[in-house]
Amino acid sequence: MTTQIDSTLPAHQITEETNPPRQLTYLQLILCAGAIGLVGGLVATLYYFVLETMMHGVWHTARTAIETYFPSWLPTSHYVWMATTFGGLCVGLIIYVMGLPGEMAQVVDKIHNPGRIDIRKTPAMVLASLVAITAGGSAGPEAPLVQVNGSFGSWLGDTLRLSTGSVRVLTFCGMSAALGAFFGAPIGAALFALEIPHRRGLEYYEAVAPAVISAILSFAVFRISTGITIGGFYHFETVPALNPTNLLEG
Repeated sequence: MTTQIDSTLPAHQITEETNPPRQLTYLQLILCAGAIGLVGGLVATLYYFVLETMMHGVWHTARTAIETYFPSWLPTSHYVWMATTFGGLCVGLIIYVMGLPGEMAQVVDKIHNPGRIDIRKTPAMVLASLVAITAGGSAGPEAPLVQVNGSFGSWLGDTLRLSTGSVRVLTFCGMSAALGAFFGAPIGAALFALEIPHRRGLEYYEAVAPAVISAILSFAVFRISTGITIGGFYHFETVPALNPTNLLEG
């Protein structure tokens, strides 16, 4: 007797019907988390260098070349609004051609159901964020990196034919790797990644250790590859004594 498979189901559900999902041992889970962290660090590094190259090209190389053609009556400071307006136009064209890239709320919904992040909207989000940031927009690198690395964790879980719960944990590892690289605080970034989808009473404490490992490795790869100092961004020559006024200021 053969089993009929509903072809309208998503691919991962068909796979779970035909092949029972696997469960990772704790050691295997840690190894997967480490691999996701390493990949996440490399992805963040690539994004960083592409963004830096675009920023330098628009605000230094191109600006110097274009300002030489400005007439004498037009101040060169007008380049700023020209570049930002053109950048906004490019973002609109990217969204028009490639579709809406989505936002963090949609990522959260995907984590809850079906428990994985789809990579198909990633190119639009990455391109739109790069152009927007270069043009002075308020977008940040967190959303596209969370999308890329989170979808990589989902892809790895699906490739290994893991259960939905295990795929969700690896997705969290990818999100933690993305935030750990750019936030500069891997443990805090991992906890933040786990807090993002907290609603409907769901708890993800079982993903804390793998998420922290992914964030630490991603942070290390990103800082070593980019040459950014491992440490805080703020440096104080002297720390004054605490007084009641400081409490009020705080």
